[in-house]
Amino acid sequence: MPELSWMKDKKVEEIEDKIDEREVVRLDKWGKNWENTPIQRVSSGISGLDSLMENGFPKGSNIIVSGLQGTGKSTFAMQFIAEGCKKGEKCLYITIEQSPPSIIKQALQYQWPYPDWEKQGILQFAYLNFKKPMSTKIFEYIIRTVEQDHWDRMVMDSISALMNAQFSVAYNKILELFEKTAEHGVTTVCVAQKDDKNRANEFIEYLGDGVLLFEKNILGQTPSRTITIDKLRWTKIIELPNDAEFTINGLAVKG
Repeated sequence: MPELSWMKDKKVEEIEDKIDEREVVRLDKWGKNWENTPIQRVSSGISGLDSLMENGFPKGSNIIVSGLQGTGKSTFAMQFIAEGCKKGEKCLYITIEQSPPSIIKQALQYQWPYPDWEKQGILQFAYLNFKKPMSTKIFEYIIRTVEQDHWDRMVMDSISALMNAQFSVAYNKILELFEKTAEHGVTTVCVAQKDDKNRANEFIEYLGDGVLLFEKNILGQTPSRTITIDKLRWTKIIELPNDAEFTINGLAVKG
């Protein structure tokens, strides 16, 4: 259908224009001497990873964690939140596919006391059930809580499910959301399900300030995992694949 194809191309152009506008807005906010402004860093919580990217993510950046199922993306997201809670930071965990009790059960396996942090008020869950019809009100809720509740860290797991459910409005709304998280200094990790058939995933990676690629390979009977820092704005990175493993304390990059 040629008309539909043209519409998609037009949409891509609109998205690219808005991304350029976002960069201009950021430069304006930093002022004329923005290049000399020290960048605050936020630890990933992953042993061995921060040293590969100048000691952490830039504060207020939006990080896309992309990979196939079973590569460790959700564990990374939970560990990122755990690191923030340990530091007393306010953390928001937005889950679309997995229920909060299921996430808490998995976190406790790594001795991350999610229930205690909930009681202390430094961790809050927002469960958006993707099996139910979604509307733009969901994005409006997320944007409003970013503006009003002073979060330090936020996770969205998975952003792919949210985009697939809200394909027609997702790009513009996610751009708006990322503008707000950057403006309010909320460092955000978005889990993206890698799928060669899912065209939306390439746009998700394009919209992020940073992209971490998670991969798993089977060598004989032993699975091996790697984490690659594919891009990270305002940061010198080591782009080579880094061997990773699950430990009793969560994910770790091998030394």
